[in-house]
Amino acid sequence: MKNNFVKIKYLFTLIALWLSCLHTIKGQEEVFLPFLDDFSSYIGQPDKHLWQGENCFVNQSYQFLPPSVGVVTLDVIDKYGKLYPNASIYTFNGDTLSSVKIRLDSLRTPVQKKLYPSDSVYLSFFIQPGGGAGNMWERIGSAPSSKDSIVLEFYSTIDDVWQKVWSMKGTDCQTLYDSNGSYYSYVLIKIEDEKYFNKDFQFRFLTYSTLDNNPSYEYVSNCDQWNIDYVYLNYGRNSEDKYFRDIAFVNPATSFLQKYTAMPYKHYLQQEMANNIDIKIVNLYNTALSSHYEYIVKDENNSIVGSYDGGFENIYPYSETQEYQTSDNHAKPPINFSFPLMNKPTSYNITHIVREGVGNDNIHYNDTINYIQRFEDYFSYDDGSAESGFGVEPIKGSNLAVGYFLSQKDTLYAVDVYFNNTYDNANIKPFYLCIWNATEDSIPNEKIYQTEKLTPQQDSLNKFTRYILEEPQILNSGEFFVSLEVKNADYLNIGFDQNNDASLYTYTKISNEWNQSFNHGAVMIRPYFGYKSVGLENMTEEKDIRFYPNPAKDYINIVSERQVDTYIFDLEGRLLMNERGKNIINVSHLHNGVYILKINNSTHKLIISR
Repeated sequence: MKNNFVKIKYLFTLIALWLSCLHTIKGQEEVFLPFLDDFSSYIGQPDKHLWQGENCFVNQSYQFLPPSVGVVTLDVIDKYGKLYPNASIYTFNGDTLSSVKIRLDSLRTPVQKKLYPSDSVYLSFFIQPGGGAGNMWERIGSAPSSKDSIVLEFYSTIDDVWQKVWSMKGTDCQTLYDSNGSYYSYVLIKIEDEKYFNKDFQFRFLTYSTLDNNPSYEYVSNCDQWNIDYVYLNYGRNSEDKYFRDIAFVNPATSFLQKYTAMPYKHYLQQEMANNIDIKIVNLYNTALSSHYEYIVKDENNSIVGSYDGGFENIYPYSETQEYQTSDNHAKPPINFSFPLMNKPTSYNITHIVREGVGNDNIHYNDTINYIQRFEDYFSYDDGSAESGFGVEPIKGSNLAVGYFLSQKDTLYAVDVYFNNTYDNANIKPFYLCIWNATEDSIPNEKIYQTEKLTPQQDSLNKFTRYILEEPQILNSGEFFVSLEVKNADYLNIGFDQNNDASLYTYTKISNEWNQSFNHGAVMIRPYFGYKSVGLENMTEEKDIRFYPNPAKDYINIVSERQVDTYIFDLEGRLLMNERGKNIINVSHLHNGVYILKINNSTHKLIISR
């Protein structure tokens, strides 16, 4: 009888292992150990094969000297960049990041076997409060306050409850560094309770936040950020398991230009090239290793236009030295080529690669970083990600201006601006878009153009709004400024990229004097050149058709003895509206700007201004 029982038990074990090989659950591929994500190989929403949490943001922007390049950020905004509706000065739930179901009952590789608490299963991760370190005007993002917290919970299918296993109160990177000599904390948790060793194990991070008491809601946008990195769940670990045989990049790749992250192709000159770039490479192991670094630059045809081989260098453990790679061959590689002069919009792919010279590097994803160097029709100092906001001060007529340089005469036809979403839509305030020429000292001088009254438009996270000028401006070569001027005594919250510094070209004017900004970062304002408008140069008007008012606010009235077909296009030529047989057209949904109005065979310029 005993032998039969053993055989039956053995049979059930084989069946369980066989079923574990059929690893699909309702179309979702099952996840076995090891579970690992260091968030270095992608940007955007967390990997759906590993995570649930569409409002969390995988990025290389909010990080501050993380263990390796890329983090997942938990904060108080949804995936569209809007503050949660329950946000207040009292505690509320921010982002939640949950793992998918993980098979903690068995292994699939290297051998199939059942898992037990005795198999020494540990979950580890690095956690960093947002906000960076150093001077307040140089920090990145927003730190959670002491009233905020982040919590880790495990899910038990037996109890059908989430159990709190770890938590951390809000703080900032500088405080963290002062206490433990690092800008992040390493957390290692052993999973010992047998109730978690099942096929549906999950863990999740929850954030609890409070909005600070600001003088105005226009100031309150994305805040209370937590950065998580290098999440690792596996068996056979121990309480001293805190080193990873991994050589990795720490920061994202950057522009090869001295000033801009992107610029119009026709204004590129070879003297725009930087001399070298800063690269941070880390050794996460506990002994010195050898590494090889190189970069390769390819054009749109995949042809190599530039490269650099930094050879092999030793790199010492960060845990001992608190330093990254110090050899200039890897840390400050020279830019030993120039992009060729271009006659059309072009982009180049810059790939940086670091490899351990000998041995087996744990993770290869963080060994490669890429940058797309764009030469299109716009100037930008920013990388497209707003870690904070920069304000036009709440004084009537105050200005925020950013300067750019033209190598030849060109036509400015539009300006892109990214406005932060703020609490209760408090950022929707009227402003004017202005163009200025510059003094010999590179300061805004004379206002040469000002739009009609405009209002911020907010669509989704880091998505710019384009404001097309009613009258495209022909600018001579040399320096010019684009400014936003508030109409009333309102604070205007504009996206601010804190990973690139354009403070030398950024000015504010509150009364009659311009002052250079001391805030480290780049205001997200991008001027566009080339005059792409469609149809404005070849208008044909029929005498028996007219419309009014122009400029219009909410409606236009069409006067004609014939039945009319009406079409409205934007200046890129995209059809926005099509009305048949109507003499009163509702245009209240159109933003301020210039449009092409076609009535039968008659073409007109339509201006919307509110």
